Amino acid sequence: MNEDAPTPPTGAPTVAPRRRGRKKRPAIVREHLVAPAHLHALQQHLERLRAAGDHPNRLLHLDNLLVALLLAFYNPTCRSLRTLEGLGKVCAEEIGLDRLCRSTTADALAAFDAQLLLPVLKDLRGRLPALKRANPDLETILRQVIAADGSYFAIYANVAWALHRTRSAGSPDAQIRLNLQLDVRDFTPVRASVSGDDGCAEPDAFIPDLVPDAIYVSDRNFVNFAFFEAVRACGSDFVIRAKETAPTFCPCQERDLTPDDRAAGVLSDRVGFLTGRKAPEGLVREVVIADPETGKSVRLMTSLMDLPASLIGTLYRHRWQIELFFRWLKVWGRFEHLLSHSRNGLTIQFYVAVIGVLLMYLSTGHRVSKYAVSLLGFVASGQATLEDILPILAQREHERDLERARVARKRAKKLGA
Repeated sequence: MNEDAPTPPTGAPTVAPRRRGRKKRPAIVREHLVAPAHLHALQQHLERLRAAGDHPNRLLHLDNLLVALLLAFYNPTCRSLRTLEGLGKVCAEEIGLDRLCRSTTADALAAFDAQLLLPVLKDLRGRLPALKRANPDLETILRQVIAADGSYFAIYANVAWALHRTRSAGSPDAQIRLNLQLDVRDFTPVRASVSGDDGCAEPDAFIPDLVPDAIYVSDRNFVNFAFFEAVRACGSDFVIRAKETAPTFCPCQERDLTPDDRAAGVLSDRVGFLTGRKAPEGLVREVVIADPETGKSVRLMTSLMDLPASLIGTLYRHRWQIELFFRWLKVWGRFEHLLSHSRNGLTIQFYVAVIGVLLMYLSTGHRVSKYAVSLLGFVASGQATLEDILPILAQREHERDLERARVARKRAKKLGA
């Protein structure tokens, strides 16, 4: 110690020396946001994200941004950067930041790498409990069943990389597309990406992110020979709806229909080849089923040769789960207003929504629904705890199961008539 240093007067406040470098990530305080058993894993990810893009002058880090966006996801009134700024004042302790300026948040959405959130998604998906499946027929399939589709979201017309078009009234408009892969059996997202004016057809946008050893179920816009070959090349299979006359199919074998096939509305089951320029090599199966609602025929192309034709129809009907998820995302996930103009910022926002969905699974043990979002809004605002809402949610899910069973019996009776 330097004896020549001046001694502060008695009673004067002691000023702690300023510490240089990154501040330590504070622990999450609001434990009712997610189940306490899962906080530790999330905390580890937040500490990793804390170091991302570190700079001595940076106050807002990726971990702060993730917690703020998660709080906003569970808050029905927080739909813009301005309201997110207000939320930052109320939840400063949870976010770990005294102030959350909307301009700084906008810059952070564009600057932080969205791919740094992928380990969080992977970890949370690995922690999902064995949830109740919607259809026992799919339990015979041990592989992952993935519905692939894209949905469009409106964005400001001056965003250069967006898809631009002109409305019927003549005003300019712009959109971006979310390319989503959804596990239809537990209603959880598997992969997601954002596309704009990149000249990439919808099926082509999915090729770099295909999952091996899965069954891809998609609609007519995925009738794409390059997509077919890419799915097979990664060790997966497809069930794709096709138009009545395209692509051209040359049959070489007519398969007999079983009583179960006929009861499920299967009209024909054939094996053959696709023709046309750049047509994929190898056998393809054509299964035609009757729509139980309209009675019209639905033509399916698949690379699955061993499954019963009735199960091929069941797989395709579960493609509708991704439409329900997009509807849920826009209506109940409040994605009608996007927070960023950058491709990276929008990807971060979508990833946070997926993380929020997975945390809801871990917290409630039930698949995502409007009831879960509504009840977790009370939890996030401090008006209730998870213990308060779980019996209510369980009762509502039981009522939904009874309604699904009633609709299934009605459909089966209609098909048997």
